Amino acid sequence: MDVLSALYDVNPLAVIVAGILHMVIGLVWYQPKLFGNAWVALTGKDLNPAKKWLGLGVIGHLTIALVLALLIGLAGAKDAVGGFTIAFLVWIGFIVTLEIGELIWEKIQTKLFLIRIGEHLLSLSLAGIILAVW
Repeated sequence: MDVLSALYDVNPLAVIVAGILHMVIGLVWYQPKLFGNAWVALTGKDLNPAKKWLGLGVIGHLTIALVLALLIGLAGAKDAVGGFTIAFLVWIGFIVTLEIGELIWEKIQTKLFLIRIGEHLLSLSLAGIILAVW
């Protein structure tokens, strides 16, 4: 299957749902009672994002879902295990390796590294499962 065929086969509703779920998981993950207070303590940043960035964030989450849907389609994954597997490969191959760079070069704390990669693993995995089975 080529990229154009995979794009044609993408379920737009599944992409929207997976993208929104991806965003909601991040919003919940960084709530003060979960990992938000730890993130604030480790970064020294404000937990409340500026409203002007929310629209761009939605576009980013939908883009992640669309690209993940394309990869799942190209791989021929059609069940939860296949969707999870592709999402895991994206996570380990791109997210974790990029975050390791933050750990090494920007000297972020290990706890911050684990918070960040944990959220990405959960959100990508669930999005991958939705995209593969829908």
